[in-house]
Amino acid sequence: MTTVFTDQDCTRVGYARSILESAGIACFIQNENTQTLGVSLLGYSHTPILDPALCVVDETRVEEARTLLQQHFGIEAGNTEWVCPSCKESNPASFELCWNCQAAKPQ
Repeated sequence: MTTVFTDQDCTRVGYARSILESAGIACFIQNENTQTLGVSLLGYSHTPILDPALCVVDETRVEEARTLLQQHFGIEAGNTEWVCPSCKESNPASFELCWNCQAAKPQ
């Protein structure tokens, strides 16, 4: 399982899922129902770790999925994750802070 698209807007993630499914790429949305938790969880106004994330099941089709999403959303293929310089955890591209240690995304 590899995350290929993350967005705060669950409708955009759902649209991305329909794009991949129409191409025959097996995928699912992680955190699909977390928006029901409300905008403030544990005192934070937004918690990116709860954003809906589209995951591809078959690792051999990840690049194909990224290319399809790039065509539809204009995102750069391969630019879906970044590695935290402090704790070395992988983070989705939409995260401005590391989910693990809250370090800022490198430029």
